[in-house]
Amino acid sequence: MFSEKNVINAILNINYINNLAKKLTRFILASLIVMLAFISCEDASNILVTEKEAKTSNGRFELSLKIDPDIVYSNSSTKLITSIRRSVHKDSLGSNEPVMKVSMGAIGGTLDQHAEVYSYTYNGVIYYENEIVSVNIADSINAVWEGLAFFLPSLPLKDSGHISAVFDGMNLTLPIKLVATPE
Repeated sequence: MFSEKNVINAILNINYINNLAKKLTRFILASLIVMLAFISCEDASNILVTEKEAKTSNGRFELSLKIDPDIVYSNSSTKLITSIRRSVHKDSLGSNEPVMKVSMGAIGGTLDQHAEVYSYTYNGVIYYENEIVSVNIADSINAVWEGLAFFLPSLPLKDSGHISAVFDGMNLTLPIKLVATPE
């Protein structure tokens, strides 16, 4: 009834099926591990996003303050971009056009301005205001001005700092985490 050849073939088939099952099980487990690793690395709460931004508007202009990264080591700097967007055409403001300058400040460090700082002449002498930046913005709606600066932490290092911008009655501030450089 059962020949030796049939028994050997049956055993070989069982071994082959067992090996296939083991390989399939390993493949499925490896796939699950990769999927779990991928899912667990998803940044649902934007932990890895280091850019912070604040905006405000007064109906005439929109003021925006953006830093990247929001963590600064004692031996580094962080980029600060101040943006002003015109919400209405300049002609509709009439004589209510504000003085076109933005005041930018920092606590816990200094700002290295890379925008045209505000200057004025008094008794024939030109004075420059390092914390006040001239704003040149087109007259049309949605015209945008951007100013670039870098925040440099001061020593002794505090736990946190702040940067601020003031324009046309609007005030914005953003916190910056200050961290001692690892040694």
